Amino acid sequence: MVFNMQKLANLLLSSNDKLSLFVFFGLLSLDSLADWKDQTHLISKDGEECVVRALGNDPVLFRHKDPQRCVEWGLSNGLNTIVLAGEYIFDDRIDVPRPGVTLIVDEGAVFRLNPDTKHSTISFKASNPDYWGMIPFIYNKGHSDVRVLMFGELVKYRWETKERGRQTMPIIFDGRNTSGDCGLSGGMMLVTGRATDSFWLIDSSDVKVPIVALDTGPGASLVLEGCEDCSLGMIVNLAADPGGKSGETIDLNSRSIDITIERLIGERSYEIIDCNESHVIVDEAVSVGVPQKLFGRGPVSGPRFTDRRSFGTRSLNVRKTTVLNDAIEARLIHDVPTFPESLPQFTVKTTVEIDFEGNKKRRYSKAVQIDLRN
Repeated sequence: MVFNMQKLANLLLSSNDKLSLFVFFGLLSLDSLADWKDQTHLISKDGEECVVRALGNDPVLFRHKDPQRCVEWGLSNGLNTIVLAGEYIFDDRIDVPRPGVTLIVDEGAVFRLNPDTKHSTISFKASNPDYWGMIPFIYNKGHSDVRVLMFGELVKYRWETKERGRQTMPIIFDGRNTSGDCGLSGGMMLVTGRATDSFWLIDSSDVKVPIVALDTGPGASLVLEGCEDCSLGMIVNLAADPGGKSGETIDLNSRSIDITIERLIGERSYEIIDCNESHVIVDEAVSVGVPQKLFGRGPVSGPRFTDRRSFGTRSLNVRKTTVLNDAIEARLIHDVPTFPESLPQFTVKTTVEIDFEGNKKRRYSKAVQIDLRN
């Protein structure tokens, strides 16, 4: 097909036939659409097993009882992998196998780790590093231009205990490397689903995070360490209970630079933003109710994941602060696509709706357009 298209293009370049040019570009569009369909896999449950199919309910391409194997097969053999509604129990984490791929977790999908299997962890440098070993559920180690769109639910595997501090982190982009710079660049993380722990970017550059919106009251909705030139949209941490309190909306643990954020929203937050040895510009910070604390500007402290060197300074520029003292409670309203009907182009929209006395409301919204052909 490529050879024929090139011959046709060369012919038409020497012609003034506008109709021929129109036909040519129409053929290009059809070829592009065919490539997109061929590169997209759908994952679903089939009894006790998990199966991978191409679009159009074609015959099964791959089958396994462990959905981890199916997701990684889809990512290894195509550009787009969509996990459809259902409950999936994983023996271990999902490892993104290569750059330039997209993983989408449908709104009705529930991911759990198998309590009877051993799970891979990542750790930081400390006297007892594995005590705080993190179990990433979806782990992107060093691959650039990866997109993970999470509309479903990632269930926490283990609560922290005094004897064992391991805990599940839903999605981690990890660019740590021996050079001590950002080992991955580009890509996207978008979250409108449910999780009770933080989403992480480590030693990553130019990653877009248009939405992370949680109402489960995690310690922080999003954590960055050693990142640079990342563009963040609307990051939200609402209380798990109506009228309750939340932790941090975003935690810049250390050594992040040139981070821009459109809007941070927290509900009676412990801190809207915790900025440790990082440089960030925030267009607006919104507190639903009276915050416990708006901004924290702490020094470097404690063990960290990042391998970036210390630059010893920090700056936090919040251009607008809105404190809604009389807010009663807030809720998330997600407008997410249905799969596979919405493919390849769809829009994701999240709204924070806030109640006041007298039946008054205020809304903050963020919409994102996605095209799997790009």
